[in-house]
Formats: sequence, structure tokens, C-alpha cells
Amino acid sequence: MTRARRREFLGLMAATAALAGVPTAASARASHQAPRAARAAAELTTLARTLGPGRVLREGRIGSYREVAAGDGEPHVVRDDLAEPQPGRHGRRDSLLSFVHLTDQHVIDAQSTTRVEFLDRYADGECGSVAVFSSAHRPQEVACARIADAMLRRIRAIEASPVTGAPLQAAICTGDNTDNQQGNELQTFLDLMDGSELTGRKVSPQSGAGDAYEGVQRSGDRAYWHPDPDVTADPDQYKALFGYPDAPGWLEEALLPFDATGAGTPWFSCYGNHDGLAQGNSPVLPPYRVLAEGELKVVGTPLHATCHSFTDPAAALGQLTVPGAPALTVAADSGRQYASRRDWMRAHLDSPGEPRGHGFTSENIERNVSYYVRDVGQVRWVVLDTVNPGGFASGSVGRRQLDWLEARLAEADEERIPVLLFSHHGPRSLDNPVQTPDPFAGVDGNDLPRHNADDVLAVVSAHRSVIGWVNGHTHDNIITPREGPFWDIGTAAHIDWPSQARLVEVVDNADGTLSVFTTIVDHADDEVVSFARELTANDPQKGFGVGTGTERDRNTELLVPHPFRG
Repeated sequence: MTRARRREFLGLMAATAALAGVPTAASARASHQAPRAARAAAELTTLARTLGPGRVLREGRIGSYREVAAGDGEPHVVRDDLAEPQPGRHGRRDSLLSFVHLTDQHVIDAQSTTRVEFLDRYADGECGSVAVFSSAHRPQEVACARIADAMLRRIRAIEASPVTGAPLQAAICTGDNTDNQQGNELQTFLDLMDGSELTGRKVSPQSGAGDAYEGVQRSGDRAYWHPDPDVTADPDQYKALFGYPDAPGWLEEALLPFDATGAGTPWFSCYGNHDGLAQGNSPVLPPYRVLAEGELKVVGTPLHATCHSFTDPAAALGQLTVPGAPALTVAADSGRQYASRRDWMRAHLDSPGEPRGHGFTSENIERNVSYYVRDVGQVRWVVLDTVNPGGFASGSVGRRQLDWLEARLAEADEERIPVLLFSHHGPRSLDNPVQTPDPFAGVDGNDLPRHNADDVLAVVSAHRSVIGWVNGHTHDNIITPREGPFWDIGTAAHIDWPSQARLVEVVDNADGTLSVFTTIVDHADDEVVSFARELTANDPQKGFGVGTGTERDRNTELLVPHPFRG
């Protein structure tokens, strides 16, 4: 037998200790207590292996391009901010719920005529971060569908909780499932989640002509990374400044149709600002709809543009239509038309995956509201819609929905059922200042006045049933204790570094406390997505070091008082 290397041995010891809920020093004694399914699951998570910056592959003028290297695993960190851990709890645990949290997948039509990639250069320091459209372009974005599929492949291989071995019961996507509110992005997302075995078709992230990439990464504008060599007379800025490589043919390879794995479990959906607003920021104005089906794609900025031309969505729209903006003629595609909230929910109801509607019902469509309540395992899920129809990326909650939320939490208190809240925006991003309606949303498309974090937290913290609030939007791993008490759990995005999802399990410790275990998962690999991960890691805006959080935000055991068995 080949002797294990020290790093592998220490990583295995840490993972085993995390599974048993005991200190690392006791892991050898307790390893037999972890079920075989839990141990096998742990080996496919960051309990066994983490990813981070490796050796420098190329040097740019102002930054280095590094490989992604494997490192030691991270055990669960016990957080006792809200409740004191009791000895012996690892032997008393009863699993109430085990699921996977997916968020900010950002399935992107990377060739869309209404994307505003040209704004990205104004978030790289040239304008002092004036623009609201950071990450308007990402070097890896053509591989977004492949990345989402690679995450589902990993989840399906895991199958069970790495804590108790209980089967994963469900998955939930907490918004920004798509990037630009487009119908073709929505269909690609649904096909990814359902899988080709159910849909009977391959996933095709390609749009437009369907046989060649038509977008900014072949525009000749040096502000974008051009994988193919010699597209620009001089090396583009990603290559010159940050050491990005040539990758001839990668754009077409990433956009090839493929068989989607699918979630393989019941999955639920949640509305995000990129699902319900153009570019995640603006109500859909009539000119947007004309541009969506057109043949003109703006790829650069007109010579007269200034930083202040792009400080709001209306000003940005002007840059799409003003004479002098560099543009490409591309193949038109009616699939790029924007999907309304009703369209979005109706498409979920038409999906062949389980459960039907993925949380939404015909009543949701009739009332035009995208919030709902479902019982999953032994926990009640209350799913919110935090998208402000009037615009702006951050979230808020309308008055009708806030009243609905208070009534649902009162019911859970009365029925003595623990509650998890789910939404795209968590409390840290419920700070939308807009109180004006979407003028094109119809009589039932707005919910005014809007309420931000303080008002929503006042409602939530008044109800003892709430034990956690699971969310995304900020593209980082972050866990915060809240008054109530409950845990605010935010998970990183698929589309940006560190490209992760989170396993969550709620267990009853039979001692007056619950533990909410969170375990971070990296996606599986193949030739396309491994390279995409490398590109993501080296993104000058959101690469290595951004979004990972601390050890207390990743693999954790979050203690909380049992709301009904103190």
C-alpha cells in the first residue's frame, strides 16, 4: 500500500473530525461513528479538499496569472454565537432536513444584443468605480451553463449529507438563475436543472447564428479578453496587464450543445434581480424590447462617452443607441426577448422536473406574486421575492408581501414548525432606495411601499419559528448571527470565484438546541470548466481572495436554540 502524503492524511483527519462533531484530536476515536454515506460525501466536499492560488503561470504588467491548486480540507467550525453546544450531541442527532443551496448561477446569453459589457472597463479603476455595472463582462462567461452543469454533477455524486449520511432531499436556487431576464436564458436554466433525461434534449447555450460565437470577445476591442490569438493588433489588456493566455477555439467549445445532468432531486426556485430586471438593474423599457430582437450589438463606447454617461440605466441605454458607438452586426434571435414575472413562473410550471412548478402554482401566476411557502423534510420553507420592480440591483420587500410573511410566520409559530427563509437578497442587501413603480408592470406588477432590512428584520425576529435565512446576491460566503435568534447564511456565486454551492443540514440535538451544518462544495471538473475556473480565479475584479469568506463562513456547525423544545 502506498503511504498517504501528510497533506492528504491531515485533510482526511479534519474531514472525519468534522463529521463526528468532535475536536480534531479525537477524530481517530470517533471516525467509526460517521456513517459510510457521510464519509463518502465528505470526500467530495471542501471537508477533504479546498482550492486556492497556486504557482504563477504567466506575468502581466500589473498582475500575475496563477493556476488553481488543491489544498487541505477544512473541518466544520462550531459557532456558538446563539446557543451553547452541549457535550455528546453528536451521538443524539436526528436529521430534520438536508438540502443543497445553489445561488447566482447567472446563466448568460453571452452574445445578447442588450448586454452592456462595454461598461465593465469603467469598473476597473478608470472612473474610480463610478459605474453601477461592475462585472458587466467576465472572461469565463461563455462557460456559465457548463459550470452550472458541473456543479450538479458534483451534487449528484455526493448524494447525502456529509454529517449524518441522510439523503439530500431537495435543492433550491435563490435567484439570479439567469443574467438578463431573457427567455432563452430562462429555458437554458430550466433545462440544466431538469436534465436531458427528463427534457429529451441537449442544453444549448448558443444563440444567434448558432454555429459561431458573435460577441465582444471577437470584437477587436482590447478591453476584453480575446481567447483567439491575433484578433487585436496588440495583446488585449487581459493578456498584457494580467497574463491571460491564448485559448484558440475555446469560445465555440464552451458553447457546444451537451447532455445536462440535472439536479436529480426535487428543486425549488427563487426570483432574483437578474431574473426580473434588465441587466439586474432596470425595468424593461420599450426600447430594450426592440434591441433584444435586433441585429446590432454595441461592443464598445463612443469616443464622446464619459464616466458619468453610465451612472444610471437610462444613461446606459442612450449609449446603446447613440451614433458613434462601436458595434457588430449579429444574427437576430427572438429568444432573447425579455420574460415577465408571469412568463418566468409559467415556464417553471411547464418544466418536467419535480415538484411541478418548483414552488410556484397557478395561483402565483394568477396573482402575479413570486413568493410561496412549502414544507420540506421537517422544516417549513418560506420563499420571498426581494426584487424591486422599480429598479436597482439591491433588494426590498413590498407591503403586501411583508404582511403575508408575518401571517405565514405566525402560522408556523402556532403549528410549532421550524422555519427557514429563502430569498435572493439577504438582510445585508435589502437596502434599495427606489420607491417608484415599474411603469410597464401592470396593475398587479408592483407592491408599494417598499421596505428594507430594518422593517423586514423587525417582522422576522418577532417570530420564534425562524432558525435561518438562506440567501445570495453578494457573491460571497458569509454567515451572520441575527436577533431572533436565527442565522443569516449567504453563499457564493457560481459565476464568480470561488464558484461554490453549499450543503445545509438541520439536525435536532435532543438537548434544546438545533445545529445547522453548512458544507461548501466546489463543482466537478472537465476540460472546459477546469479552464473556466482558472479564468474565474484570475478575474481582476472578482478573482482569488474575493467571495471566499472566512473559515467561520464556510464549513460550520451553527448552534441555535430549538424554538419549541427549550
